[in-house]
Parts: sequence; C-alpha cells; structure tokens
Amino acid sequence: MAALAPEMQQTLMTPAITLKEAQDIVAEYEGHEVSVTSFVEVGNIEFSYTASKKAHYLLLTSPLHSDSKHDSSPKITATLQEMSALLTRVVSCTNVPVPKPVAQDTSGGKGRWGFGWLLLLIPQPSQIPADMSTSISSLASLRPSLSPRQLARVELRLGTYLRALHGITNDWFGRPVESTAARSAPTLFPSFLQTFSGGEKGEEAEEDWSKYSWQDTFVLVLEELIGELCEADGETTHSSLSEELGIDAEELRRYLSRAIGAFLFDDVESPGLIWVTGSEADVLVSLSQKDGTEIEDEIEAEADIAYLLPTFSHALWGDPLMEAWFVPPGPSQAVNEGYFGGEGTLIVFPRQKTKRVWYTIYLALLVLAEERRGGNIGHKGTTGQGGDSTRRSKVQWAREVLPKCVKALKDAPCY
Repeated sequence: MAALAPEMQQTLMTPAITLKEAQDIVAEYEGHEVSVTSFVEVGNIEFSYTASKKAHYLLLTSPLHSDSKHDSSPKITATLQEMSALLTRVVSCTNVPVPKPVAQDTSGGKGRWGFGWLLLLIPQPSQIPADMSTSISSLASLRPSLSPRQLARVELRLGTYLRALHGITNDWFGRPVESTAARSAPTLFPSFLQTFSGGEKGEEAEEDWSKYSWQDTFVLVLEELIGELCEADGETTHSSLSEELGIDAEELRRYLSRAIGAFLFDDVESPGLIWVTGSEADVLVSLSQKDGTEIEDEIEAEADIAYLLPTFSHALWGDPLMEAWFVPPGPSQAVNEGYFGGEGTLIVFPRQKTKRVWYTIYLALLVLAEERRGGNIGHKGTTGQGGDSTRRSKVQWAREVLPKCVKALKDAPCY
C-alpha cells in the first residue's frame, strides 16, 4: 500500500488513541489479518485525524464526553454521524476524491474507549506505471515548489471539484443535520416567513420555515457567532471582541438589519453544499515522476489532486459564494476557469460583493470562536496541517480582516 504524505508523517504528537486501539478498530472492518504497525496524528479542526503510514485509512475520533467550558455555546460543528452521512453523499454523487466512510462506532466500543470513531478509506490513486514513483503532500507545502504548469493543473482540478460539491443540493438551508434545539434557538431578527406563518408563538406554525430561506438561515448562524464573541460574558475570563478588536457589535447589527431589509441574501434559491473552511492544507497533491529522474531534469512531475482531507465539520447548505476559496482576492484564474468550465465570474453586481464581505466576516468570526473555545484547531508544538503555526496564521488573518470588513460595510451597496 502506498505511503501517505511525508508532511503528515512529520506531524508527530501524542496520539489521541493507542496503537492497540487503532489495531482493534481497523480489525473490526478488515479483520485481524491486517496489522497496524504505526500511525501519526494529523491535527485539524474539531476532530482528531489519525492516519496510518502504510494503510489507506484515516481515523476520525471524537470524545464521548467533553469537559469544555463552552459546552453551552451554539453548536457550530458536525458530529461524526453527520460527517459520515455527508462524506457518503459526496462519494456517491460526485467524483470528488474524499475519504469514504467504511465503519463507525459512536458508543465508545461499548465502554472500551472514551471516544467515538469513524474509519475512512482514502481514495485509491489511478493506476501508476511500474517505473513511476508518487509522493503526496499538501498544496500548502508544495505551492512554493510547483511550476506554473503544475499549479495551474492542480487549481483547475480544484475548481471542478468545488463546482461538483456545490452541485450537491438539499431541500433546506443550514447545517447538514440540525438538532431541534439548534433550529429553535431565538434570533435577534425574526424571519418574514415566521411572521407570515404566525411568528414563533404561532399555534399553527409547526415547522420552522426559516430553513427554506438562505437569508433567515445565514442571519441565524451569523448572529450565534456575534452573540458569542462580541458580547462580554461575566462567566468567562476572555474580554469581548468588541473591546479586543474595536468592533462595535451594535454597529455590525445595524449593517445586518440594512442588509436584511434589502433582501441581500435572498437571491439564493438552491441550497448547495459549501465546504466553508477548506484551505490549501486540506488539499493533498500527488506528484508522479519516473524513477531515477532528478529534480533538475527538464521533465516535470505530473501534479494532480490525490484527495481532500475530510475537514467538512463546518459545512453548510447555502450560497456557493460563501466558500473560503472565494475570499478576495480569490479565486485564482485557474480555480475560476475550472469552476465555470471556461469564462465566468461569481460576482456580477455590487450587492454580491457586499454579500462576500458578510461571508468573510462569518469565516473570521468562526476562526476566532474556535480559538476562544480552545478547540482542536491544532495542538501545541505541532506543525503541518492544522498545526499550531497554521492555527496562529488563521487567527491572525481573522483579527486583521474583521475590522476591515466592518468598515467596508458602512457604505457597501445592498441593491
């Protein structure tokens, strides 16, 4: 079996599980004839990604019980069950190379373990000639060394995969699976659909019709983050972001009220699957080259996307423009060409540019929310995908871009 990316193998840290536990889990799917000899942990958001060095598997684990001080915070990530259902749908509906769920246990092995797990089968590479060798690393680590031709090929492919993901549609907007409590959470901005159907207290309004409106759904998830981050909490030692970044939460809400009044977000009719937080660290690129070829040789290695890490814990059914890959100044020309299959553009009208500002605010607040909660963004002393250096760079970006976006909203057109 082919080895995983060298960059993954360098992401060494104290594993969330033991080697014996990993062996027991894989044995439940493959049988005891398969031996797990070693593994490394790939730090990433919310879940622990454990990758075997020789087998084509990723193991996602999540603690059965959390001791986090933020358990009462709004749910903003998918569970293992939701992740499994989402990845299964991506595999069945598209050619996007994501790991395939093959086994899961959310009971902790009936008391054997203090965590639930999801075993994923990594997509097999295309048939490689005997005289070719392949290495796999993240796009983030390879970008400086890729030639313009190699980078264009990878980004073209990424554009087609993003379009395929967005082409998976749903009947309603929001998180892949929503709990009743999450959907019934009060919002500062009651939806017009709720008002029309009798309001939140209407006796005949049994269904939450707001999930059929992207504007209502986006305002709800955004308000959850604003409330959590921009309002002082007497029970926490953290100061509010309003003081820390100089952001006026009420000013931000006034701008949001103006956008709602102009129906800024209501031009989205079909809920598409949005990755939301995908980054270059989540794109694993394969480089295939004839054995014995030196780096200095004129013949370039063939570059392609091997697979995408399953970092879909913040996925939403929503507006494709919300994708993190489209944060200005993105997308690149190659990603854009791959996405549209030629000429095309995501932003045609000024109001769409304003929408993109709001989506950037959401992403920045999401990054800061995870930082405040002390979640599994990365572990101290790690590098590579999801490591501490990546976490710091994301947090720094969020702190810098958030005030700029709020300032831009002052005169941003909504019509």
